[in-house]
Amino acid sequence: MFQNITWQDYRRRAIELSRNFEFVVLTDVANFYHSIYHHNIYNALSRLADARDYPHRLERLLFHFSKNVSYRLPIGGPASRILAELSLDSVDQNLFRRRIPYCRYADDFTLFCASKSEAYEILVFLSEKLFNEGLVLQKNKTRILSADEFRETSAFLDPKDDGADVVEATDEQKLLRISIRFDPYSPNAEEEYEALKAAVREVDIVGILGREVAKATIDPTVTRQAISAIRALDQFGRDGAIRTLLDPTNLSVLLPVFSTVMRAVRGLYDELHTSTKNFVDQSLINIYENDSHLLSVDLNLSYFLQALAVAPAPRKEEILIEVYDDMPNSLLRRQIILAMARWKRFYWLKDVKNKYSGLSEWEKRAFLIASYVLGDEGHHWRQNTRHTWSPMDTLVRDWFSQKYQATGNIPT
Repeated sequence: MFQNITWQDYRRRAIELSRNFEFVVLTDVANFYHSIYHHNIYNALSRLADARDYPHRLERLLFHFSKNVSYRLPIGGPASRILAELSLDSVDQNLFRRRIPYCRYADDFTLFCASKSEAYEILVFLSEKLFNEGLVLQKNKTRILSADEFRETSAFLDPKDDGADVVEATDEQKLLRISIRFDPYSPNAEEEYEALKAAVREVDIVGILGREVAKATIDPTVTRQAISAIRALDQFGRDGAIRTLLDPTNLSVLLPVFSTVMRAVRGLYDELHTSTKNFVDQSLINIYENDSHLLSVDLNLSYFLQALAVAPAPRKEEILIEVYDDMPNSLLRRQIILAMARWKRFYWLKDVKNKYSGLSEWEKRAFLIASYVLGDEGHHWRQNTRHTWSPMDTLVRDWFSQKYQATGNIPT
């Protein structure tokens, strides 16, 4: 059983351990849940006593959930968390047996060492052990800090108790004490969500965001927690928070959490007031038209495109086409194909259909899904091109055919 600890407990433990070392390494696993191989889980489960046929049945279930690929766990319920932890057991054992001091929460690692050279050695070691499990570190989130710097950046979580008079906690401290990780699969999900909303409304989220963007350098921990809390606000609060995040004077300082901002915009868009939706649309268009450095990283551009594609508009459509024509990244182009399919832009999809043979594998599978919105034309195309498909293409077709007939929806 997992101990009933929160992310804040993990950080407080890291602060406590940092007092015994000179340097701290912060890192996490890139695309953790999406990168976990089913076969690694199968092997680990098979080694358990009395495993019977459970590993095989679970592997088949995961294969179904991951849309017929051999990796990726669904994000959400506690079962996924247990399997994700199992996938890191070998890494934990390697760190334990070499007495490398560290603490971990899911895919977030904090490691401790005496010198910078030792920090680099530990990072190389951790990278190797993760690579053995098909996982890699997130380079842009990997940092080596002095222990003092680490405690400074975690000031809001630092549990000071020096006997002085108790000072009322700041909004930032209150926020970091709230566990924002809501489990919709919990048997008490409704009550827990109401409790979360009540806790969040005791804190001035918009005020926190305003104070953070006014700094020369934001505190990423506080800012991410504030962004995650926006959903629990009422509509007025949500609209105000999103407007604060997308104010052009604030975007540059929000670079370290830009992907978090875009995820919030994408997830909250449908719940915003019409005037705020219009503000969001124009803000996203301005980011692109101003050749913002925020989009110079493919990961940021990917999250930007997801936010841009939530709702159709003529200029947003033009931007998707421009990015598709200019970018060689096949995963970004795949996103755009699916977005244009959701928007039912038949003229563009027909043009892509005529170029199908020159597409990358990711684009081909995306177009195979997109072809269902073309009706009879898509049906005839699938009949005429099936001889060029790989076994995986056929699996995608069979899976999506049933899904589309049931829901009529194109996946994001």
